[in-house]
Amino acid sequence: HSGGVLQHEGEECGYVLEGQLELTVGDKTYILDPGDSFFFHSDRPHAYHNPGKVVARVIWINTPPTF
Repeated sequence: HSGGVLQHEGEECGYVLEGQLELTVGDKTYILDPGDSFFFHSDRPHAYHNPGKVVARVIWINTPPTF
């Protein structure tokens, strides 16, 4: 999980390989399943967590790098 709401410069995109990801961007929440992808500008408030009981594996790309 993200440990709270994040907001920083850049862009993010990703692809869910397995499990589920609950992604909130701004005031919208999405449940993402394997095969789903996402993109958003990182300056929008965002948070994420795994709502399931199985491991979620996600390819996550963040530019510019923030960690």
